[in-house]
Amino acid sequence: MGAIYEVYIDVLAVNNFLVDLAALLAVNLYRRRNVRALRILAGALAGTLLNCLVFFALGHPAAYLLTVHFLVNPGIVYFCFREKSKQDFFSDLCIGYFMFILIGGTVEWLYAKGSGLLTYESALLAALFVLCAACLWFGRRMRRFRYFNAKIRQNGTGITLRALADSGNLLTDPYTGKHASMIDRRAYEAAFQAPQAVRLIPYESLGCRHGLLEAVTIEELSFVYDDQKKTVKGAVLCLVDHALFEKKPYQMIINPQETDAEGAAKR
Repeated sequence: MGAIYEVYIDVLAVNNFLVDLAALLAVNLYRRRNVRALRILAGALAGTLLNCLVFFALGHPAAYLLTVHFLVNPGIVYFCFREKSKQDFFSDLCIGYFMFILIGGTVEWLYAKGSGLLTYESALLAALFVLCAACLWFGRRMRRFRYFNAKIRQNGTGITLRALADSGNLLTDPYTGKHASMIDRRAYEAAFQAPQAVRLIPYESLGCRHGLLEAVTIEELSFVYDDQKKTVKGAVLCLVDHALFEKKPYQMIINPQETDAEGAAKR
């Protein structure tokens, strides 16, 4: 004789909304997407509504779970973050599901350890509070160590941009032997106009085995990293399409070798 499950639609809706909201917030914080709170809220509400509709439309539990996990959840992630590459979309999805698993495990642990003192709803709220607080703390720590202001001097003028120190940037200028950083082409041209002379630097990345980036040499690149002021004379910058920096809180990607530049002087 098969088991009979009794599901309360209001409990299902509230649980799904809170979990979806926490998962989307975790993706937004960890991936630094800077998506507006209203879009995150709309995504959580849409996910809850679709989840309930699928539950009513499909009577079989397996069909319900497959539809939610392979159609509804990926659709909500795409709606919120509109990633342009499959790699970024897959990363968002993995982080969201990791948060989902953390919430489930934390709720079960709190509910079991509560020995009747905590209801399921209170255990869920406590788990969401703890995990969201942990995400906020982690996000602030990451921003502290990875983001900083970088100043560029060229043709006697200077601009200051937000920069990211990325260990994955290993570009090297084959003509000068110098390490190369990347800058939003739009930001560079708005400050210094389009460069009259450029050279091409070959690169490889996921989804592009062979490519060429336009590069220029600037008078000076300076920034403060790890409480030290770094100054790079004649730094090489690759001009990258604005799409790479769209929805990002930075306009430059600094080569990690520049953070250990030999000519760096302490502040």
